[in-house]
Amino acid sequence: MHLVQRRAHEFGVRGVNPDAVTFDLAAAVVRKDAIVKGIISGIYSALKKNKNIAFFTGHAEFISPVDIRVNGKRLTTEKTLLAVGARTATVDIPGLAEVGFITNYEALTLEYLPASMIIIGAGYVGVEFAQMYARFGTKVVMLGRAPRVMPHEDEEVSAVLADVLWAEGIDLYISAPVLRAEREGEGKVVVAQIGGEERRFKAEVILFAGGRIARVDELGLAQAGVEVERHMIQVNSELRTTASNVWSIGDANGGAMFTHRATYDGPLAALNAVRGLKKKVDYRVVPRAVFSEPAVASVGLTERQAREAGHEVKVGKHLFAHTGRAKAIGQTEGFVKIVADAKSGEIFGAHILGAHADILIHQVVTAMYNHGTAEPIAKSIHIHPTLSEAVKSAAKAIGAAPVIQTGE
Repeated sequence: MHLVQRRAHEFGVRGVNPDAVTFDLAAAVVRKDAIVKGIISGIYSALKKNKNIAFFTGHAEFISPVDIRVNGKRLTTEKTLLAVGARTATVDIPGLAEVGFITNYEALTLEYLPASMIIIGAGYVGVEFAQMYARFGTKVVMLGRAPRVMPHEDEEVSAVLADVLWAEGIDLYISAPVLRAEREGEGKVVVAQIGGEERRFKAEVILFAGGRIARVDELGLAQAGVEVERHMIQVNSELRTTASNVWSIGDANGGAMFTHRATYDGPLAALNAVRGLKKKVDYRVVPRAVFSEPAVASVGLTERQAREAGHEVKVGKHLFAHTGRAKAIGQTEGFVKIVADAKSGEIFGAHILGAHADILIHQVVTAMYNHGTAEPIAKSIHIHPTLSEAVKSAAKAIGAAPVIQTGE
């Protein structure tokens, strides 16, 4: 029996006949929880072993620029580093709180499979959960306010991914702002405006995936002199807040809300706070990914953003359908797209829709780190047959690509 079939039960898959496969969501949640618990235990174990760390658990808040209260205990500190993260955005849809909804947190802890689900939001979280639950067997409707799915990504990526979602049976509606939520018998109804008319959608579960905001409430930031604007902690390029002795990292500062962005911020802020090194962040090269199938990954500017910034650009593109390894594994959907300066060749950004996009994007991230060009990718030897050859082909295509004018 194939390894995947032998281990399928670990992931909640039941049945070996393709026509009779079912999914045990509770089993998948148990596996997920065990993995997360192991990771967290490892992190805290390392903290507790470090004799230079005094670890306190509880709610913390500033009571002065140098004093912090944790569950009634007062701690005085010369310098503070905030790593407070983000939470689900405030829900302002009339009736939704009364009707009841779940967020991404609850969506990862459900132990039963809903027959139907309405997902409000067509960004990163919405796309991942829509495809996940649809593949589990839930009938999914996804409502996005923006004119395209994942509006901050490359337009071509959005268009192709939308087609993929529709092909998998997801009812995706864009330019569909939600007006209100209501109860209808045992079901929940979401009313959205589509094409100038009200449409009603009924489901067993509503998942709110309308974005995240910084977790800045009830921290006493004003007492510390830390300014918050548009619900984000204000920091400079060295991650120092408006309080000279306080630094902040990650989601709370706004921008790209990814774990890897926070882990990038952490060492820089620590070195600046403890050793005064004045290191500056460079968010040009923060990659992002959506763990859909095919996966989406990107870094830097989109083609439109580069043009709107006044640059003349060249674009190199390669389809996975023309890559031997993609054909061999039967995953030919998607493409690699690299955007570069037409004169200097410096890479402005890259966008990948395809198998293992989240891994492949790092070739371009590395090239961009020191303001590099696509030439090293295009000329370096890539193992054949691998998916990484698609990135090389896109890099080579930049040399033959016509200059795209700014339109000014």
